[in-house]
Amino acid sequence: MKFNIFLILLVGACVPSFSQEIRPKPELLPADEAPKDPEVAFSEGEPFELTDDLETPKNGSTVQVPKPEPKPEPEPAPKAEPTPEPEPAIKFDNIESEDYGDVAEAVVTQPDELNTEVIEQLVDRFLNTGSIVDKSKKGPVYANPVAQALVNSSDYWKTDNLQAPNSIKDEEKLRSWLAGYEAEAIKVLREVALSGWRYFNNASQALKLALDEAENVLSLFVRSTSMQAKQFDMASVTDEKLKRQLGYVSFEGMSALAPSRFAEYSQAQAFLNRDSKDSTICDKDVPPPCALQKIDMDSIFRNEKDASRLQHLWVSYVTAIAKSKPAYNNIISVSNEGAKLNGFENGGDMWRSAFDLSSKHHKAELDLNKQIDKIYGTIQPFYQLIHAYIRRQLAGIYSNPAGLSKDGPIPAHLFGSLEGGDWSAHYEQTKPFEDESETPEAMLAAFNAQNYTSKKMFVNAYRYFKSAGFPQLPKSIWTNSIFARVWSKDMICHPSAALDMRAPNDFRVKACAQLGEPDFELAHSLLVQTYYQYLYKDQSLLFREPASPVITDAIANVFAHLATNPHYLYSQKLVPSEHLEIKDSIIINKLYKESLESFTKLPFTISADTWRYELFEGKVPTNKLNDRWWEIRSKYEGVRSPQPYNTSNLDALIHNAVSQVHSPATRTLISYVLKFQILKALCPEGTILSEGCILSEDTTEKLRETMKLGSSITWLKALEMISGKGELDAQPLLEYYEPLINWLRNTNEIDQVIIGWDGEGTPFTVEEIPKTRQPGDGGNGLPSEDRVAFPGGECVNGQECLLDSHCNGTICVCNEGLFTLEIGNTVNCVPGNPADSGFGDGKGGLVIGLFNNEESTPEPAAEPEPTTVTTTKMPPRVRASASFSNILMVLSTVLFFLL
Repeated sequence: MKFNIFLILLVGACVPSFSQEIRPKPELLPADEAPKDPEVAFSEGEPFELTDDLETPKNGSTVQVPKPEPKPEPEPAPKAEPTPEPEPAIKFDNIESEDYGDVAEAVVTQPDELNTEVIEQLVDRFLNTGSIVDKSKKGPVYANPVAQALVNSSDYWKTDNLQAPNSIKDEEKLRSWLAGYEAEAIKVLREVALSGWRYFNNASQALKLALDEAENVLSLFVRSTSMQAKQFDMASVTDEKLKRQLGYVSFEGMSALAPSRFAEYSQAQAFLNRDSKDSTICDKDVPPPCALQKIDMDSIFRNEKDASRLQHLWVSYVTAIAKSKPAYNNIISVSNEGAKLNGFENGGDMWRSAFDLSSKHHKAELDLNKQIDKIYGTIQPFYQLIHAYIRRQLAGIYSNPAGLSKDGPIPAHLFGSLEGGDWSAHYEQTKPFEDESETPEAMLAAFNAQNYTSKKMFVNAYRYFKSAGFPQLPKSIWTNSIFARVWSKDMICHPSAALDMRAPNDFRVKACAQLGEPDFELAHSLLVQTYYQYLYKDQSLLFREPASPVITDAIANVFAHLATNPHYLYSQKLVPSEHLEIKDSIIINKLYKESLESFTKLPFTISADTWRYELFEGKVPTNKLNDRWWEIRSKYEGVRSPQPYNTSNLDALIHNAVSQVHSPATRTLISYVLKFQILKALCPEGTILSEGCILSEDTTEKLRETMKLGSSITWLKALEMISGKGELDAQPLLEYYEPLINWLRNTNEIDQVIIGWDGEGTPFTVEEIPKTRQPGDGGNGLPSEDRVAFPGGECVNGQECLLDSHCNGTICVCNEGLFTLEIGNTVNCVPGNPADSGFGDGKGGLVIGLFNNEESTPEPAAEPEPTTVTTTKMPPRVRASASFSNILMVLSTVLFFLL
């Protein structure tokens, strides 16, 4: 109702004022067309015409009308003062300026401590002999002689004559041993860091060999020191910090295996990686030779809308990689051996130890499986809403493909990618609204207008951290880092990284950043990781690590999100003040896209780890591995295998998280949940989490204090220090997504979508299949026409009637006590009969007139054009049919009536 009144006001405001009507002089008109005296006309009850010619009445008599005195010219209205721009949330002018090494940035320097002579010799030898091995000498020539020189340079490399495990109970001896360990370890770690820096920023075969040698040296050091550390008795150590340090050193992981078994483990990994990359298949209806590889199918799955072709490709690929099944079974077996050597029952226990904090000498501090089940129970209703919504949309995108039902799991080949974890390929066709944020364009324009460079994005992000209470970083970060791609070098840009170079005040960033919103977020993400490294630099070496990688990931993602806060961007002069208010439709679209990219992956991580834990525990027979894989995925994800299904395959190997990453997939889930817990803890009470907030020195104090402690505390303690709660909680995640959750709930209710996937597999009917948005289609930000109807509109297909109306089985009629008023194409439900309010002829037309109270017969007026009206059981309606010149009077009258 309010919407209709607003519409009338808006139209009325846009209509120009009445223009003067030009009429011929009365003496030039025929007698029957001469204008009448307006007073007589009024007394006779005739409709009153508004004209500027009031000197001659319609009966032809002359009436002297005194000329009104001219009105004085009105004084010009004072000019409105321009609306002042709002004050920025952050005053960057107050931030003390520093030397960011801009002059040094232009100087091309040689890589750190690069032995160019050795490199040149290796290149020459390879060109001349086809090998880098110097056969003229008895000993090998190393690509990284500095790293090789460290081997056996001290007693920490020796494993001969070791005492029995747990035989040394003297705590002071342990303290002394750890001090020497730290001095030796820093040399190795420094060389690995430098070797990695050289290779990543100027990739070549020689530098890759140098990096490989440095990492091999590190492996030797870790193995020898771990064996030495096991001589000390953990139970006799009373100092908790010493106990934690000893635990870090003595843990070997898979390096505890015998060399032959470790080589077997590495070979199985290499086979899986090679098979995943190199396996080839044929396209649908294309005979051999088969040339399609996994990398080729990414674009096919993203753009192809023929579901049968995608099914063929998916089934062909999982069949091709099924030959890797024995290698994967071997990895499970060898992982169990490595776990037992580290004091765990099986590989699953060893994987979980990173999160439940268990060890050979320490019980788990939390039941991780129980925590994961609790998280899933919290996020499941949200996941079911988005699953139900996308399932219906897929019926439209793929023309109701075989195997897709409205109440069952979704076939795995329909998500827009071969692996099926990222659903964002369907974003454009399924997004809730057409509105998209203009912030990226505004930021790019501001970057160009202000002559930004990639480095300046990092500098301004750094000034933001200083405004929030973070300390000054050493100048070397600006002179030694690489912020943009150097095109004269063959750089390895991905992944970007914040690097602790294992030397005093040597912290660097490696990024191939480009101007734009994504890399502006990246700058904040990398800098907060650098601050983490910088703040714990005074800890002992074994504590110079984050409390956990999941804590680092969560904090990095929090600050990437905070970098998009409109008030912060306005303070950085990157968006105009118009961007301070964000439309709900833009927020919902943003959250929807993020959910397709990130949130929908969470149930998969639970499925992958649940399945692998069962394999580690020997609960799944070898001939049932594939069956169990799909049982678990169906339970947690609502996803099923495409047909035909082959029980002898191992479809899990299609996923990199299973075939190439042998560590818990739920790390992603834990990090994602932590992100929102930390975000909520940092922002003031009442913050809309999806928009972020402005930080201050006070709000970041707990975070900075936590960072200073590094890995001297557990990740649970770090979480407690930051958020006040030392356990996982998915409620802030739901709070963040609340606008999207509400939209999904309402939309699914309107569309009568079935929630869940445990139905009987009922197919979609033709009427239930939505018309999806095609590329280039517009949108109005409202539900589509197949979902809603307005007063007077058809509702035979179950549309929801809006604007104070309900469905009578055929069309939407106004609710009881209301009348239907139509003005042009606008249909309104109003609280009273318009005919009873002083206008209307009762025949369907609208006549604007002034009437006296006498019951005299007015002159007949021209009949309005006949209007065809469908007869329904609706209250009487009055249709506006006045001319455009009288529209303002019509709207004024209607407005008076409505109000």
